[in-house]
Amino acid sequence: MPLGGATKKIQEILDTAEELYNKVVELREDVMEMRETVQRTDQRVAVLENKLDQQAAILDALAAAEDVDVEAVVTEVAIEEAEPAGTEEGGEATASEGGDGAGEADIPSTDGDAD
Repeated sequence: MPLGGATKKIQEILDTAEELYNKVVELREDVMEMRETVQRTDQRVAVLENKLDQQAAILDALAAAEDVDVEAVVTEVAIEEAEPAGTEEGGEATASEGGDGAGEADIPSTDGDAD
């Protein structure tokens, strides 16, 4: 009867090998799908970067035409974004919280132009 035990062990090894093979095939398919997804995402990112560059060029041209100091506006926005974290304890209202709106006059209004 020693052959019965060996046959059973060989069958268990074959079953395990088949399971592993199926898992490897599934993993390979997943990797291929992931690769395709990454390639599509890379293409979409390239398109978005191109559009962003075009929009930046348009904004730079508009800012130059309107004599807007872009660096000053960017600095002002960065300061305003940093202030709420620092002024919450002091209780001072920022422009977005209903303050006096100082600094808003530097940026031309575009309300109603986009519709």
